[in-house]
Amino acid sequence: MSKKLFPLILLALFLVLPAASGRGTTGKPLTLADPYILEYEGRFYAYGTSARDGIAVYVSDDLKHWSGPCGAAPGGLALYREDSWGRHSFWAPEVYRLGGRFVMTYSVEEHIAVAFADSPLGPFRQEEMRPYIPEKKGIDSHIFVDDDGRVYLYWVRWDYGNGNEIHVAPLAGDLKQLDTAHHTACIVTRPGTWEAVPGGGRVAEGPFVLKHGGKYYLTFSCNDFRSPDYAVGYAVSDSPMGPWTRYAGNPVLHRHGGFPGTGHHSFLRTSKGKMYIVFHAHWSAEKVGPRRTLLSPCRFVRARSGPDRIKVGTKIIAPTVD
Repeated sequence: MSKKLFPLILLALFLVLPAASGRGTTGKPLTLADPYILEYEGRFYAYGTSARDGIAVYVSDDLKHWSGPCGAAPGGLALYREDSWGRHSFWAPEVYRLGGRFVMTYSVEEHIAVAFADSPLGPFRQEEMRPYIPEKKGIDSHIFVDDDGRVYLYWVRWDYGNGNEIHVAPLAGDLKQLDTAHHTACIVTRPGTWEAVPGGGRVAEGPFVLKHGGKYYLTFSCNDFRSPDYAVGYAVSDSPMGPWTRYAGNPVLHRHGGFPGTGHHSFLRTSKGKMYIVFHAHWSAEKVGPRRTLLSPCRFVRARSGPDRIKVGTKIIAPTVD
């Protein structure tokens, strides 16, 4: 080969390969607050708080490199405001594959609602244009289906004097009716603990439930989301309705990897048997938003006594949008 031709070939490879892979250094951090990731048929779908007119969705094959927004609703959204009873403040979506279709629970105008679609890309639409609890504000809803098929909704409601509290109530099989007559409080913040640091307010939010070893693990975030000490802890129960016993080693996610404001999480259990905690974080002590999306591997570990513990790994995945 000519000595003059060889450098030209190397230059051509350098220029072409990054463009072909779409995974060069041009990716921007994924900035979904209150993030949730669904795996379906080998692909990952990320939802979160970001868009003004609804709920955005991004797609990935490896959890690191994402494309979007790529929803089927206007603007690349998965849910558009015209398909929801509310028109602003679209927060904290979660999406599940239930009953042969996709179900999104989310907050809009500080009320909790549910919408349905035939694809994880949407378009999600409310079949009944109303929130779950018209007379009472609520945010951060989470659906948990137990092994016996019973369904429960966890959400955050504001209580005068106690601030944001996490509550639970049975949910009808069609996922449209919430049995508020049998709701109960799960987590109320405790002053003088990590749950209510100075400047963090009386806030318990972002509930998520895992079932492991016959026990129910209710994970939650405390402190104002703008606080650098926004953090995640958990409590354990023998029933999805409680009562709940807090883990003595809380919080389990706090300034993780040096990032302040790590919180409002969800969990992803992949088809390959891996588990991740998905959360958002601040950029620095001075810069809160737009909050960036991060993941860390996590697992249950055996405790010397009592229930197994949730342990978050040190590795951090920082997704980018190509």
